[in-house]
Amino acid sequence: MKIKICIIGCGTFGSYLTKRLLEKHGDSIDITVIEIGNQKTQTESEIGLDSISENSTVSKDGRYFGFGGTSARWGGQVLFFDKRENSNNNATWNRIIDINDKHKNTVINKLLGGKEKYKLPQDQNNIKTGIWLKYNKRNLFNRLNKKNLKKINLHSDLRVVDFIFSDDKISKLICKSKKGQTKEITADIFYLTAGTLESCRLLMQLNKTTGFLNSTGLGENFGDHISTELFHIYQSAPIINGIDFTPHLYKGSLITKRMIVQTDDGIFGFLHCVFNKNIKSFKFIKELLFGKRTTTVTFSEFISGFIFLFQFVFHLFFKQKLYVDKNLWSLQLDMEQAFPNSNKLSLASNTDQYGENSLHVDWDISKHDIDSISEMRKKVEQLLRKNNLKYTPLYNPASTNNKVEDVYHPVGCLRMGHDEKAIVNYNGQVKNIKNLFHFSTGIFPSAKSINPSAAVCCFIEEHLENWGK
Repeated sequence: MKIKICIIGCGTFGSYLTKRLLEKHGDSIDITVIEIGNQKTQTESEIGLDSISENSTVSKDGRYFGFGGTSARWGGQVLFFDKRENSNNNATWNRIIDINDKHKNTVINKLLGGKEKYKLPQDQNNIKTGIWLKYNKRNLFNRLNKKNLKKINLHSDLRVVDFIFSDDKISKLICKSKKGQTKEITADIFYLTAGTLESCRLLMQLNKTTGFLNSTGLGENFGDHISTELFHIYQSAPIINGIDFTPHLYKGSLITKRMIVQTDDGIFGFLHCVFNKNIKSFKFIKELLFGKRTTTVTFSEFISGFIFLFQFVFHLFFKQKLYVDKNLWSLQLDMEQAFPNSNKLSLASNTDQYGENSLHVDWDISKHDIDSISEMRKKVEQLLRKNNLKYTPLYNPASTNNKVEDVYHPVGCLRMGHDEKAIVNYNGQVKNIKNLFHFSTGIFPSAKSINPSAAVCCFIEEHLENWGK
């Protein structure tokens, strides 16, 4: 008899998991996939959800619903954690890094697709290499071909609203459409891959009635990368310490570099270059590539950049790299927030269009965060002087008007580990529930120096390797 599997959410991780389950165990499993959306990529408000946050836009602007989820809109860089981000030899991070090292080559090649194998170049000192997937590779749901789709029971426009238990196992789910119609789904194994925020909200809803996760840190220590531009560089190519940060092409994907940075008290982040600032035609290209439905660039502004466009196309197709204006690039700092922290997710009293509790995102930029930025700004300025680069400061430590934002890399609130407060273990199993597994960026205590999505896929690979053990 086939094992019945139910996957809740067919975004980035639900799509990856579905594809890999079919590849490894397709003949022995029966998969049902539940997705709140459909082929159309929609925002929180468009899909009928709601959230409250005084300081963060991660729920309103940073997440999307529908087949492929957020990856269908943002894409994202393929990067992994490594030993350089664990200077204090933390046991949890040792395990996270070991699993990343073990599976990263598999994940890279599954995400890139094709038969040719690709390995990231060996990183030097504090330089980390990543991959921006090309446009038609971003939406992971599209990796499911017609043959795959015939093997799964795909329910769209349906939202999970309740979990029915038998002892310490889930026996079935109650689902609801926006019109109020309900449906029951039974399975042997359940996977919660609805994104960090909605997955956390669902587990908090589950915990209200069961108390299974009372002893954990569910919803606590919600973190993100905080981001700000530090310096505008001019009259120079993007070369620092002999490293050229100009992205180059590999079969349509961009190979990028960033610099790992660290404060004296162990907060990690990364420096990356923002290229071709204020060039309208380049802004139009970025808006197009990142799925914006409308553009802020007028036709005349686009045409006025004809010379830039010619150079951009020439470099892309003949030199296989991005064209960079030497006077129009800057250094951006993205830093992790400390773990533990006082940020948290909780259930709000108001309800959304499905009649379910909304999510309250209690997130802020702390004094420690600001102090970390100021410390790194000072260190980066010393680096620029050492490299004889001409620059104009953009971040003023003495001002309260600096633009500092969250960048939609939610972590911490569904933390993995084997301690009492951990919500999932290293195999993805949710604590005290034998047949529920969860995968999202929320499993990591913090974001360190990477966009953490591809690192989650390593844990899906680890789970599938342990299948049946």
